[in-house]
Amino acid sequence: MLYNDWLEWSYLLSISENNKKVFHRPRRPKGKEGGNVLFIILIGIIALALLTQMVSKSSELQSDTLSRQAQDDEISRMLTQSATLSSALHQMVVNGEDAATLYLNLSTLKPEDIGFETSPHSLKIYHPFGGGITPMSASSSSSLAVATDFNISKASIVTGVGATDTLGDILFTTKISSESLCQKINKILTGSTAVPPILTTADFDLLFAGTAITIDNGNCASCVNIPRLCVSNTNASAWGFYASLLPK
Repeated sequence: MLYNDWLEWSYLLSISENNKKVFHRPRRPKGKEGGNVLFIILIGIIALALLTQMVSKSSELQSDTLSRQAQDDEISRMLTQSATLSSALHQMVVNGEDAATLYLNLSTLKPEDIGFETSPHSLKIYHPFGGGITPMSASSSSSLAVATDFNISKASIVTGVGATDTLGDILFTTKISSESLCQKINKILTGSTAVPPILTTADFDLLFAGTAITIDNGNCASCVNIPRLCVSNTNASAWGFYASLLPK
């Protein structure tokens, strides 16, 4: 009996020793191996940070490019509207309207205005039986539009533009949202990116509010003889674009 107990005890001891050999704990990496692992992890973190930064800069560049493209499109839309209005006025003269009458009596009523459908229509720039132009109020519907408050100042004069300075030139006017955009417009028109010419504040406010003025050496010497230009007020805190539509 004791012999059997001894055999069983020996067998169990043998199994225990074998288990210790099979299920041993993994060796911890030695100092050098552990350092290599940490170095690889660090490189991975740095690479991920650089990749994230590159993606961020690429997104910013793409956004900036799209923004500039949108601004260029709006400027083009504004200039196109100005040219379209000018073409319509010249066509109205060809159709028999007297230019002097247009300077005094051109109607800028829009379809939503009272009297738009009241005859006669021949002097209405936005009526199908007049100029036939679709009205626009801004270069886009965005609150950050490049150009806003599209208007026509029918009796305004730009000295030196046209054959006489006694009749109006019928000016298209619009407010421009920033100096840099004003400079960009002048770059297209004149080739210069200089600081926009100054139109004295009093006359600037009148012109871009729709009141007829005469632009001359007294309020904007740099504007004389220039049919299309972007200008600023005296304090360079507001900017506006004008274009002569029917110089006489």
